[in-house]
Amino acid sequence: MGIFRMKNSLLLATCCLLLMASCSRDNLCNTPFGEGASIDIYQPDFADLMSVGGTVTINRGYKGIFVRRTSYSEFVAFECACPHCHEVRLTPDPDWNGAVLQCPDCHSKFETEYGMPLDGSATGCMLYEYRTYFDGYTLEIY
Repeated sequence: MGIFRMKNSLLLATCCLLLMASCSRDNLCNTPFGEGASIDIYQPDFADLMSVGGTVTINRGYKGIFVRRTSYSEFVAFECACPHCHEVRLTPDPDWNGAVLQCPDCHSKFETEYGMPLDGSATGCMLYEYRTYFDGYTLEIY
């Protein structure tokens, strides 16, 4: 009788593990993204990117692309679709001057240097980060 219970326990444990794996947060974090962009930072629409720490949100990607200048020659660019509520656009938190993006629906917050979650329903998900290349005039986001 002991072997029968052990086999049932093993079967139950295996089923539980499979069920938990199918409900993982990986599906939650598959944020949709879209096409990147090529922008001339010397154009008036992008004047805020002229200084380190400057930010802009451009109407590309899936729900927009948030761009932040992190040094003289480096930028980060994040998809504005919330990793938890894909149809909702993240917006800059006015209290944090471009350092935090927030979801108006699930109230998740993300810092804008690395895209790390700070608070809310999407705490297991980072923001989708686009690659960037800057040649001194044009910022390529892809």
